[in-house]
Order: sequence, then C-alpha cells, then structure tokens
Amino acid sequence: MVASIQKAVGEGAPNLRDDVVTVQTLLIQHGFASLAPADGICGKRTVKAIEAFQRKFSKLPDRRVDPNGRSWRHLLAFEHHPPEVKSPFLRLVPCPAKATINTGIVPVSNTFMKKTLGDPRPNYTPECQPVTDARLKRAMVIKSVGKFRVQGLSPAVDSLLQVFNDVRTELPDLYEQVGTAGMLCCRLQRGGTSISNHSWGTAVDLTIAGVLDVRGDNKVQVGLTLLCPIFNRHGWYWGAAFPTEDGMHFEAGKALVEAWAGTLK
Repeated sequence: MVASIQKAVGEGAPNLRDDVVTVQTLLIQHGFASLAPADGICGKRTVKAIEAFQRKFSKLPDRRVDPNGRSWRHLLAFEHHPPEVKSPFLRLVPCPAKATINTGIVPVSNTFMKKTLGDPRPNYTPECQPVTDARLKRAMVIKSVGKFRVQGLSPAVDSLLQVFNDVRTELPDLYEQVGTAGMLCCRLQRGGTSISNHSWGTAVDLTIAGVLDVRGDNKVQVGLTLLCPIFNRHGWYWGAAFPTEDGMHFEAGKALVEAWAGTLK
C-alpha cells in the first residue's frame, strides 16, 4: 500500500475513495477490525473509528485525517513494519513538502548569529572545538531534556526541555526512544565552509532508538515527522527543509535567538 492521501478523510472531508481505503486499512492495522474489508466509503463506522483513534492522543478529536496532519502521522507511525525494524518510528517516509513545515519560522545565518550572539571562537575546522568567547562560554549548561542530556546555550536547553515535556505528553511512546547525537559543537558545516549552528549550542541532532536519520536522501524517519510540529510550535526550525535534507537536525529559529540575546550576561 502506498502510504499517502491526497485529500482529508472523515467528517465533512472530500473522502476520495482511494484516500478512504488507505485510512481504513491503517485503522484496521490499529485494531479497528470492524472496518474490514476496507471499502472506500467513509460512513459512520469509519468516522467513529477515526474519533476513537484520535482519542488515544488528543482530548479534542475532530473526526478527520488530513494529509500530513497529526492524525495521519500517528497512523503512519504504527503502520505495519518488517520485524527486523526495531521501532515503528524508524520507518522511512518521503521528506514532507517544504511548504508544509517550519511555517512562519525563519532560519538563521552565520552573519545574524555573530551579530546577535557573538562569535563562539576565532577559527573553525570540520572537527569539534571548544567555545572560547567568555560571554558565550558562561552561558553554556548541561541538563537532561527528555531521556537524554545535552550541552548547549542555556535558553536553548530550557526551550528543549519545554519541547520534550510536550513530546512526553503527546507522544509518550516516541518520547522513550528519542536520544541525541549532540548539541554544542564548534565546527564547520559538513562538507562546507559555513559555521555550523551547533557552534552556538542552539541546534540539536536527534536519534530514534539509537539510529540517526541519513542526511541528504530526501527520506526521513517517521518519528521525526511527528516531532516536527512540536518543535515548530516552540520556534525551532527542522533541517528537513534545508537544501540538503538533514532530518535529524533541529535548530532555533531567528525569533528565538533574538529573544535569547537579551538574556545573556
């Protein structure tokens, strides 16, 4: 089955037959056996099944599944997967269209970061080096966020803690599996000459079940698509929208960095 829908399915939705079949099939895999076999007709049973499914993760079910919406991503996360895959959240899906993610969040540039926060150190190489700027060095902290510890800019780490408090509430199964491949790392971007935003401790690379998403293949782990709306809600930009897709990467957007600049001593 091709895991995609063109239009919304459910109450008051267009309910294209192929889309309804896809949603019904995923709901059946979730245990809604009364919908079998999938008939492509969105009647009362299908709408009730959508509502019951939504109540597992939302207090306000809307009885519809929208393309790339929250309910759709939850359906995909638990779609049938091969036994050798150790987590359903590791299943790869096409990178979402850029217009559907990071809405209203502006990515930062090296020029902006230097002007707003200062330069972490006088020179950079492809390898991680320590922060040498005294002001930024004082602002770095180590804390636990979610199920892992990070070192980064103090307000960025505090923001991550808020992000993962929401993840724990909204996606408890995924919360247990998210780890990190690092936050603070003064270096150049991989294969480039620009400074990585990890140098300011305002970006984080995530793992799911210990696995890093492959950079640049235009596919992303489905768990990352579930995390994206929560990060976006808190002002973090998802690297899946970079010219070279970087699905493991989340970084503070421009508005966040501007707000944090005034808190540094």
